[in-house]
Amino acid sequence: MDKAEWTKILQLISMISSGAEGYVRAAFADGAVSVMYYGESGPNQGVFCLVEGADCVIAYAVFRQCGQPDVLLEVMESKINPYLQASEEREICFNVYGRNTEIVQFVRGLGFSPDIEGYQLRYAGNHPVEAEPASLLQERGFTPEMLESFIALFDGAYEQLNRDNGWDTDQYRREPESFLATLAAYEAESRVRSFWIRDSLVGAYITEGEYIRDIVVAPEYQNRGYGGIILNHCINRMRAQGDGNIFLRVAGSNAGAKRLYERNHFVKTACFAEHTYRR
Repeated sequence: MDKAEWTKILQLISMISSGAEGYVRAAFADGAVSVMYYGESGPNQGVFCLVEGADCVIAYAVFRQCGQPDVLLEVMESKINPYLQASEEREICFNVYGRNTEIVQFVRGLGFSPDIEGYQLRYAGNHPVEAEPASLLQERGFTPEMLESFIALFDGAYEQLNRDNGWDTDQYRREPESFLATLAAYEAESRVRSFWIRDSLVGAYITEGEYIRDIVVAPEYQNRGYGGIILNHCINRMRAQGDGNIFLRVAGSNAGAKRLYERNHFVKTACFAEHTYRR
């Protein structure tokens, strides 16, 4: 394929997320991408490709139009089955453009379990964000002594979302050492900020590159305006640090969070459905 075709394929992958596009772009440079189907015109317009790494194989499927889905599904099954039947223990993932519902159903029929599906949003507002009225919130970072408060915050803030999706509701409580290491690493790069009222942790955010990785508010402080204050602080801080675009991802089932972001000038740019094969 020539450079123009690679560019078009990467534009298609970006419909899953900018993170997916960046990963595939890097894999192109390393010669690790196999394009199994590409249709620029005709009844099936889109791409199906595989990225092979030492530890994982990731399939990507993005189609603007699926006029003959049976053709696509036959190609996908024939290309992915050898990996599913192999004795090796590499992780196998399948990332689909969320609106390709027939492909999503097919992938799950092969035995892939959904990890998360939802939307990527990009901040489209002006800089700087208008300052919020003064509040009682005190801004801090993270120290190991805060771990217990962070565990309660994250498990509490994500509890309903995890229940709605059948995920573990106490993942941070069950793996405190891993969570501590993660928080310490982000703190070392000034990527985690926490907000307190006296000794009570109200909320926090974590950023990673161009992404707001997490933004959480404790259940007892939700619906009181703190989410918007913390979000605006995050936007201004990322801009001050020189981050260009600002993205975040939100689960499709988390309608309340999506409304909050849209009220604060985030717009939808991509739609994803991520899966992992359970051996």
